[in-house]
Amino acid sequence: MTERMECMCLECGISHYIPISDLTIENVPDFEYPLVTNISCSECGGGLFVVGKEGEQPRYLTG
Repeated sequence: MTERMECMCLECGISHYIPISDLTIENVPDFEYPLVTNISCSECGGGLFVVGKEGEQPRYLTG
C-alpha cells in the first residue's frame, strides 16, 4: 500500500490525497506547512500545501 499525504488547495480548500513518491515539496519561510511545487489543484489550478499523512486527521485538526 502506498503511503499518501493529504494536500489542501490554497485557493479553493479542497483536499487531495497524493502518494508521497509523487510529491516535491518546499519549505517556505513564514508559512507553517510545506508547499507542493510539482502538482496543482485539479479543480481550480491553485497551489497545494501538505497538511499531514492520510488518516491522521485527529492529530492535525485545528478547529
